[in-house]
Amino acid sequence: MPLCASDAPGRFLRAAGVPYDIRRAEPYSVYPLLDFDIPIGTTGDVMDRYMVRLQEMEQSLRIIEQALDGLPEGPFRAPAPRKVRPPKGDYYFAVESARGALGYYIVSDGTSYPYRLKVRVPSFGNLQVLTEMLPGTLVADTVAILGSVDIVVPEVDR
Repeated sequence: MPLCASDAPGRFLRAAGVPYDIRRAEPYSVYPLLDFDIPIGTTGDVMDRYMVRLQEMEQSLRIIEQALDGLPEGPFRAPAPRKVRPPKGDYYFAVESARGALGYYIVSDGTSYPYRLKVRVPSFGNLQVLTEMLPGTLVADTVAILGSVDIVVPEVDR
């Protein structure tokens, strides 16, 4: 079964050796024009997640440098409408955030106010994995595991 943005756990998947990044698998914005690597690990353990995180920061710098070099001359802010009217229907869109897939689900009846808007934050999925990872670990290991999972607790209740 092919991966999609809704089941891509970001760094967990890449740390286990799967080179999946939403910016490559489901390109959006200017990402198809940018040159960057997808950092991967081999075993998916805490050290691999840490190393992937460091490599992701290096790749982010590459992306920023390319984006700055590609900025056109002129005004930096484009005019935007005050209200956006999404077309009628159900829509899901995900982007790659620092913690994994950040998804938006919207149900619109064609008016300026959507019927439903749901945000799926990466910390929500990252928190759920702890019930499988933590049983039987030492307290010292728990600290390292929590750090490598990178949960932002206030983000979970969106």
